[in-house]
Amino acid sequence: MIVGKRLQLRAIEADDLVLLIKWRNDPKVYQYFFEHEPLSLEMQRRWFETFLARGDEKLWIIEIAGEAKPIGTIGLVHIDWRNRKTEIGRILIYGEEQRGRGYGSEAEWLVLRYAFDHMNLNRICCEVYADNERGIQIHKIFGFKEEGRFREHIFRDGEYREVVYLALLRSEYLLEKEAMIAKYE
Repeated sequence: MIVGKRLQLRAIEADDLVLLIKWRNDPKVYQYFFEHEPLSLEMQRRWFETFLARGDEKLWIIEIAGEAKPIGTIGLVHIDWRNRKTEIGRILIYGEEQRGRGYGSEAEWLVLRYAFDHMNLNRICCEVYADNERGIQIHKIFGFKEEGRFREHIFRDGEYREVVYLALLRSEYLLEKEAMIAKYE
């Protein structure tokens, strides 16, 4: 378990699959995903089996510390152990009452710290819809730099959408580390 000031991150279990389906099928949630199709329990089970067999992805349930109350997910995907890089994603905070309280930022910090300090990675990147200004700003708080934009990159809801590509290097993380520890741990 990864523990912060208000949150804890724990591994996903088979018992979480019904909850994940509920979250992933909610239109208020999947509007930020690059892909979406309605999920069934069987689809989620097949995904989970594949996820467990892979070595290039980590996914956590975000819980309020001490309450074991799931409020979202966050993960690292496409982990490249040779080149020491990954992509942060699968960030989901569920429920209007949970959003806007800084939980996504704290969860992101905990994963960044884990990735750089425990996994010894050197680079973390992410892709965000260009019109998701809040999402882009949250990444920039931690030192992510915009490295490019992909025009008409994702086809979603009948139109092609632009995506911003951001990345954070270990050296940039180290510049922010002490201030972030004081804030989130």
